Amino acid sequence: MRRGSVLLLLCVAALGMTAPVAAASARRPPATYRFDIPAQPLSQALNQLAVRSDREILFSPALTRARVSPPLVGVFTPEEALQRLLAGSGLTVRIEGRSFLVVPAPAPAPAAEARAPAPMSTSPTALDAVVVTATRRSSLAQQTPISMVVVSGEQLSHLGMVDLEKASPLLPGLKLVSTAFGRRLVLRGVYGAGEATTGLYYDETSMTGPVGTTADPGVMIPELALADVDRIELLRGPQGTLYGSGAMGGALRILFKHPDLDANGATIGASLTSASHGGQAGGVTGTLNAVVVPKVLGVRLTAYDQRQPGVIDNVRLGLSDVDSSKVRGARALVLWAPNDRFSALLSATHQKNHRDDIPAWNDVAGPWRTIHAGRAPFNGHIDLASSTLRWRGDGAEVTAASSWYRWRLTRRSDYSGVLLGERASAAGCMRYFSIAKACSEAQAQGYAAYVDSVYPAILNQPATLTARIHEARAASTGDGPLSWTVGVYSEVRRDHIDSQVRHVDPTTGALVEPAVLIGRRDIDNRLRQSALFGEASYAVGSATQLTLGGRRFDYVKRDSGQVQVPNVVSGTWAGYAIDQRTAERGWSLKALASHQLSPDLFAYAQVSQGFRPGGVNVVPGLPDILAGYRSDRLTNYELGLKAQAAARRLTVNIALYQIDWRDMQYAAQTQNRAFSYLTNIGASRIRGLEAEVSARRLAGWDLAASLTLTDARLTADQVTNAAIGLGRAGDRLPTVPRLATSGSAERRWAVGTLETSLRLDASYAGTARSAFNPDNPDYLKMGGYAVFGITAGVTAKTWSADLSVDNILDRAGRASSARNTAGPIEYFGVSPRTVRLQVERRF
Repeated sequence: MRRGSVLLLLCVAALGMTAPVAAASARRPPATYRFDIPAQPLSQALNQLAVRSDREILFSPALTRARVSPPLVGVFTPEEALQRLLAGSGLTVRIEGRSFLVVPAPAPAPAAEARAPAPMSTSPTALDAVVVTATRRSSLAQQTPISMVVVSGEQLSHLGMVDLEKASPLLPGLKLVSTAFGRRLVLRGVYGAGEATTGLYYDETSMTGPVGTTADPGVMIPELALADVDRIELLRGPQGTLYGSGAMGGALRILFKHPDLDANGATIGASLTSASHGGQAGGVTGTLNAVVVPKVLGVRLTAYDQRQPGVIDNVRLGLSDVDSSKVRGARALVLWAPNDRFSALLSATHQKNHRDDIPAWNDVAGPWRTIHAGRAPFNGHIDLASSTLRWRGDGAEVTAASSWYRWRLTRRSDYSGVLLGERASAAGCMRYFSIAKACSEAQAQGYAAYVDSVYPAILNQPATLTARIHEARAASTGDGPLSWTVGVYSEVRRDHIDSQVRHVDPTTGALVEPAVLIGRRDIDNRLRQSALFGEASYAVGSATQLTLGGRRFDYVKRDSGQVQVPNVVSGTWAGYAIDQRTAERGWSLKALASHQLSPDLFAYAQVSQGFRPGGVNVVPGLPDILAGYRSDRLTNYELGLKAQAAARRLTVNIALYQIDWRDMQYAAQTQNRAFSYLTNIGASRIRGLEAEVSARRLAGWDLAASLTLTDARLTADQVTNAAIGLGRAGDRLPTVPRLATSGSAERRWAVGTLETSLRLDASYAGTARSAFNPDNPDYLKMGGYAVFGITAGVTAKTWSADLSVDNILDRAGRASSARNTAGPIEYFGVSPRTVRLQVERRF
């Protein structure tokens, strides 16, 4: 039995054996501590309480200013101690996980309101009650000078969102661009091939895809299942100072739940999904939290087997639901906290992904139908191990994180369109017969016969990516006017890809065995980068803070490749080999000013930068002038406002920005469309607005809405005779819609001892094009559709059940479009109407 299956079975078995013990131990009395805190400024007393109880207490200096705490002597729980310190201060506490949030106490309700029953819960993503670590230190989301969105793990679970595609409606501004290989993340219109433009983080680990044959690691991301998630933080705008390269448009942070050292617990969840135009599938997820030594050592295990039904029918091959998928994995975390100052977190994850075929339909066959001549399944294995050490001193907190991950995958796509497009190629015929003059009619027929003999075909690419990442940083603590963060970063990434063009059976679409190779080449990429980074903030007066930050980066990149089997159709020849090195160093800077205009009104202005490394195109026959591409950089100018009103039931967040992007890396195609490569196409400008509004307990409903406006255009002509796919000044950047919006309405009722809920969701994706202008044959329309969903749920103390219907109107929205060379136009879109039932049992 394979390692992943063994780990999965062990985790499930552990859940079953320990659930009764977890239920019993969950009733253990809360821990108490002895406190002896004298009367003093409230901020100092809160810091002393946090250190003594090993609990995080977050507050705004503006709230505690001029307030003095009473003396605290005795034995109390942390909650009791905090309530005593805040007595009579006009402040109260909210609990978020293991963190305490100090906020203004709400105004007393009128008598008529006081008699009304209080709602059982509020929105799980109310930003005034969310702790985030976007700035590498804990802070309240509404007092963090970043345009951001926070989604809680409870909300993801309630809505059955097990992957990023399903969670994306809750992440306004994030666009997922699907391809045959995977999904690309795009924020603020910063769309381009090459290294990722949006950073992806799982806890402390940044992850990316393989470089492949097109120098495009950003084309696909390693997606871990959204199981046992604490929260998702979407940081919009360049994060180059603290997060480095790959965060030009922003960063997506997925933070998993860590072991709880206070109480045992377990959950088991199951789901059943049925898709219109498709099949059915089920899933199961289990989590165990075990306290080994109270307050000191704990373990958390998560195992999952999630399957999604297929919805695409291949009418050419007579197959139904060809794109079904499954994800199986397990994660283990160990947390050791021997004292109030030090903790160590160890984590290991193994996940196996499989998808039967590309989830795309085409214009010839119609929605959710395809005429692909070859099957293109995907297989992947992700192994991730990490350690995070934290030490809290009197004036600083030090964090050291190390990660290792390996992604072994085989990605595939239909190559038949290239064969069709080159069947009558004069250059191809000359390569086939190794002649320097035009082919005769008989030779042309012979070449066409050869192409017909290997038609159809797929691109078959086994690849392995391995990375080692280390980061150490220190952040100041306390409430003095100066706060700072400094750190060092190191990454070594290597990947290898074996790119094969293989003949497939025209009847089944499966690979022919033994292998019939039409062409084969392999590519190796090595990237070594290091950085020093830091930010310093100084409080000017009681409400203004000025921040300066910088990151000194240094990278070395080496690309090599060779042709093993020449492909006369596309033009790779025997003896082709390349081995080149590129290197660069530089700065990424940031300047920010923020001001707390009132307790409920926060504003900021910033200038920030982002960058990506350059490299070499490993493409046979490419002109020397296009063989290499430079690093690209951008500068972001941003104004932001975060406001609350009506006793913080109404929240409005707005950000305005302009991005100037120079030496922009972009994917172009050779004239025969057989190869894609990277080139620097000059400059572009992106202007945009991001706005979110939420209203809680409005006539019993929690309402939320978002609006994203993006105007992304080239500022100079980008034309060359060596490639197709480039643009001119004023052209809009491909795939970036002008408008995207979403909204939700949720209400909860108490029915006896149960809580019932109803949620309505709607989202709209504006229109965009897949190329710069109509002169390009790939100028295809995408977007321009709305999707609606509904979820009803019932929650009890130990169980819950939710029933969801996604895409109620069964819209075949075109989320992204691409032409399969000389083949049909392909559309990657939203899933059809899907009904999902999920239940969860808590112990």
